[in-house]
Amino acid sequence: MNVGDLVMFNDEGTYAKWFFGQFAIAESVTQSTETGDWHCRVRWLNPVKYHDRYTTSSDFSVDKFKVYGDT
Repeated sequence: MNVGDLVMFNDEGTYAKWFFGQFAIAESVTQSTETGDWHCRVRWLNPVKYHDRYTTSSDFSVDKFKVYGDT
């Protein structure tokens, strides 16, 4: 995953109820110096209702997304 990629949340775990199938643009992609895991910040193409509010951006592990390509 790279900054600017179109991505879709495809993880079926805890956050699927809110985010599964939602599209976003990757805004940052970083690797943890402690664990080596990759994380990203995304900006949702459409605000996502998460509990009682709408969110326009989120931070997740990159393995929760499928990359659709450069935008």
